[in-house]
Amino acid sequence: MYSQHETKIFGKVLSEEEEEISDAYLYLKDKSTYTLTDFNGNYELKVKPGNYEVVVSFMGYDEVSKSISIAKGEQKEIIFTLNSISGNTLDDVYLNVKSKLTQVQESSFNVVAFNTESLHNSSLDISETLDKVSGVKVRRTGGTGSDYNVMLNGFTGKHVKFFIDGVPMEGFNAAFQLNNIPVNLAKRIEVYKGVVPISFGADALGGAINIVTSDGGKQNFIDASYSYGSFNTHKTYLNAAYTAKSGFTARLTAYQNYSDNNYKVDADIVDLENHQFTGDIRRVRRFHDRYKNYTFGGKIGFVNTKFADELLMGFTFSDVYDEIQNPAYMKIAFGEKYTTAQSFIPDLSYRKRNLFIDNLDFSITANYSLGNAKNIDDSYKRYNWLGEYILTDSPGEFNYSKNYFKDHNGSINTNLTYLLKEKHRFTLNNVLNSFWRKNKDDAEPKAEDKYPTETLKDIFAFAYQFTPNDKLSLTGFSKYYYNRVKRYADPNSTGEYQHLTKTTTDLGYGLATSYFIFDNLQLKTSYEKAFRVPSGRELFGSGNDFDLGNPDLKSESSDNFNFGITYSWKIAKKHHLNLDGSFIYRDIKDFIRMIPDPSNGVLKPGNEAKVENRGLDFGANYNYNQLFSVEANLTYQDMRNKLKYRSGKEVVSTIYNDRIPNLPFLYGNTNLSFYFKNVFEEKDNLTVGYDLQYIHKFDYSYESYGGVKIPTQIAHDIAVNYSFGKGKYNISIAARNLLDKNLYDNFSLQKPGRNFSVKFRYFLNQFN
Repeated sequence: MYSQHETKIFGKVLSEEEEEISDAYLYLKDKSTYTLTDFNGNYELKVKPGNYEVVVSFMGYDEVSKSISIAKGEQKEIIFTLNSISGNTLDDVYLNVKSKLTQVQESSFNVVAFNTESLHNSSLDISETLDKVSGVKVRRTGGTGSDYNVMLNGFTGKHVKFFIDGVPMEGFNAAFQLNNIPVNLAKRIEVYKGVVPISFGADALGGAINIVTSDGGKQNFIDASYSYGSFNTHKTYLNAAYTAKSGFTARLTAYQNYSDNNYKVDADIVDLENHQFTGDIRRVRRFHDRYKNYTFGGKIGFVNTKFADELLMGFTFSDVYDEIQNPAYMKIAFGEKYTTAQSFIPDLSYRKRNLFIDNLDFSITANYSLGNAKNIDDSYKRYNWLGEYILTDSPGEFNYSKNYFKDHNGSINTNLTYLLKEKHRFTLNNVLNSFWRKNKDDAEPKAEDKYPTETLKDIFAFAYQFTPNDKLSLTGFSKYYYNRVKRYADPNSTGEYQHLTKTTTDLGYGLATSYFIFDNLQLKTSYEKAFRVPSGRELFGSGNDFDLGNPDLKSESSDNFNFGITYSWKIAKKHHLNLDGSFIYRDIKDFIRMIPDPSNGVLKPGNEAKVENRGLDFGANYNYNQLFSVEANLTYQDMRNKLKYRSGKEVVSTIYNDRIPNLPFLYGNTNLSFYFKNVFEEKDNLTVGYDLQYIHKFDYSYESYGGVKIPTQIAHDIAVNYSFGKGKYNISIAARNLLDKNLYDNFSLQKPGRNFSVKFRYFLNQFN
C-alpha cells in the first residue's frame, strides 16, 4: 500500500464518451516507469520528486501526454481523456502500441516484441508472420497447412519453444499448430533470442516464441473476415469478446482453412512400367495436396475483480484433413495417401496481482490435450507426377499403413513472484509436462502397439532480479530439469517385451543484464548453461511414415552467450528510427537434428556430438510522419560440426568444420509501406506495402560430401489495404512471389509460385 507521505501520480483514463478504459498504458517519457489502468480505468504511478511527461496510449485512440511537476510527498490526481482514431492502420499501430511493448523490449532478455494488429487485414497465418522478424526464418514444406520449421539464431525444430499466452504448445498435435492459426488471433508476438525468462519454464536452446492473444482486462469487440486466394484457398475467421462491468467475460474464436494446393512444380517423371526415372523434368500441377481444417474454441470467466485479475476456463477443438503428395523429397508422387488429426484441449488460467500481500503475484495455467490421428496408406495404385497410375498386387504407395494413434498431453505452469522495495524481484516457477501415446496399426499389427509410450518432464526454476535504478537490471537464475521416459521394447529380439524406464536430471543456470547508456540506447548481455530434453515426437515419431522417432536420443546441452543493442531516435514528431542488433555464440553437445535418408525421404532425429554456432542479426525500422515506413533485417548464422574425431577413429572426420546442412545461413527481409489518409471520406485510409525476402544459397547435405546446393532465392510480395467506416470495414488484396520464381525450403521441397488473395474484414471495437 502507498503511504500518505509518498510521492505519486494517480487518476483515471476515460474515453471521449467518459467511459473508463482498462489496460491503457501509461509511462514516463524517457524513463522505464510504466503501469496499466485497472478494470475501472484507475492508475497509480509511484515517482520521485521532479518534472515528468506522462504519456498515455491505447489501441484505437490518439496518444495523449501531459507535463507535470511534483514535489516530495505530493500526490497529484490527473484525469486523461482519449479521443478515438480511425482504426487499426499500420501507422496508428506503430505509434500507439510500440510504447505498450516497452515493458517486454526493455527487459534484460534479448527479445523482439512486435505488434501484429497491423497484419490483421492480411491472410497470413502465424508461421508466415514470423518470417518478418530479424533472426527468424520459417521454412515450409509446401502450401497452405504444410508442415513447417522455425529457425531462430540458427536453431530449428524443437530447439525453439512455442507458447500461446505463456502456455507451452509442445503437446499439441497437427490439428492446432502455427501453420493453421490465423494472424488475427495474435495481439503481439514476443521472440526471445537465446535466454528465456523462467516464467515460461522452457527447456529451449535456440530461444522461444510467445504468441499473446490478449493483454487481459476489458474486451468488447467483433473481428470477422473471409479471404479467397489462388489454388482454391478459402480462409474464414471469427473472434469476439464481451466483458461486463462486473468483470464477467466471454470469448469465442472460430476459424477454418481450405486449399487444393494445386500449384505447379518442376518434377522428374517416373516410368511406371519399369520404375525408372526418365530425367524428363516437366512443369506439372500438384494433384493430391488438399488441406482443410477448422478450429472452434471459447473461454468464460472473470477479469479485474477483487478475487482475480484473470480467471478463465475454456476449450479448443480442432480437426484437420491433409492429403500427402510427396515425402521429404520430390522424386515420388502419391495419389491417395492422407492423414487426419483431431484434438480437444480444455484449459484453465488464473492470475492475481497482490495475492494476500502487496507485490506478491501468482499465476497458474493448465491444459490437457486429447488428440487422435490416423495415417492411411492403403492404395493399390502407384502414381507419377503426371497423375498417371498403375495397379499393383500389394497395398501402400510408400509403406502400407492403417495407423491410428492417440496422444494425450498435459501441461501445468505455476509462477510466483515477489517484489521487495521496488528493487528486488524473486520468482519461483514450475512447469510439468506429460506425454502419452498409444498406437494401433491395422495394416501390420506390432507387438509394441499393445503398450503405450510415456514421458514426464518437470522443470523447476528460481530467479532473482536486481534493479537498483532505471538504467541497470540484473537477473540470475537456475533451472532443474527432470525427465522420465517409459516404453515397451524387445531389447534382445527374443519376443519378450520389457517395460523400460530411463530417467535423467540436469542443472542449468544463467545471468542476464541490461543497461541504458542513454535513455534511448540499451545494451543487453546474457549467458546460460542450457539443456533441452527430447520431445515425445522426437523420441517416438509423429505417427506418419516420414517422421520417425529415436528413443535413444540424449538431452542436448549448450553454453549460450548473447549480446544485444537497441537504439531509438526521434526528431520532432516526423522521424522515428529504431535499430536493434545481436550477436550469439553457442557451444552445443549432443545437438539433435532431423537426418534424411536420401533413398526413401524418411527423416529420423539423431545426435551430433558437438556443434558450434556464431551468429549476427540486425534490424532497422524508419517511419516518417505517418506517411511511409521502411523495415529491414538481415541474419547471418555460422553453425558448424565440431566433432573432429569420430568414436574409435584417429583420422580427422571428413565433415569436421562443415556447416550443418540444410540450414540457411544468410537471409533477410525488407518492407516498404506507404500510408494515405482520408482518401475518399474522412478517416478512410489506404496502405500500400512491398516485401522482399532473400535467402542465400546453402548446402542440402554436408559440403565435404559434394552435396547439392539449394540456390539463392528472392521473392517479391505486394499488398494493398483500404480501410473505411472508421476502421470497421477493410478490403485487402495481396500478390505473393510476384515474379513466379522457384522457391525451395525443407530438403529442397518446392513452394507455391505466383499467387493472389483478397480478404474482407469487419472489425468493431469497444461496442458497449
